[in-house]
Amino acid sequence: MNAKIASLTRYTGKGAAGETLSEVNLLEGIGIEGDVHQGGERQISLLSADIRKWIDSCKEKGLCFKKFRENILIDGVNFKELTNNSRLSIGEAVLSISMGKKHCYDECDLRLSGLECRLTGNSVFAVVEHGGTVRVGDTVTIE
Repeated sequence: MNAKIASLTRYTGKGAAGETLSEVNLLEGIGIEGDVHQGGERQISLLSADIRKWIDSCKEKGLCFKKFRENILIDGVNFKELTNNSRLSIGEAVLSISMGKKHCYDECDLRLSGLECRLTGNSVFAVVEHGGTVRVGDTVTIE
């Protein structure tokens, strides 16, 4: 596997626009330093770079397209292979998948139209098991 970090985004307030950064500091048990989503099981949201491209190109928009905002965009990981407690080494940090396989909502336009939402199953949430600096271009290793 040749997975790499494609993009890093920090959200400083609920509903605020994301700040794209070249590096972030991950704090153990907390999440991204300065991010609004700290603590709990959803410290970091991760998404496949291919799925972000798909979302941006879709004519029919799913309910979560505006709601789901990833912190870490990864190129080259098969998210369907990740399970709860899978560990990812990225830069100096280690993440543990805490919530995988995002569910779909009954009121989603894609679901109501009978279309597949590829966001489901290709996005996960993680907690910071070991903190450190993560940079765009860093290699991602599944432990």
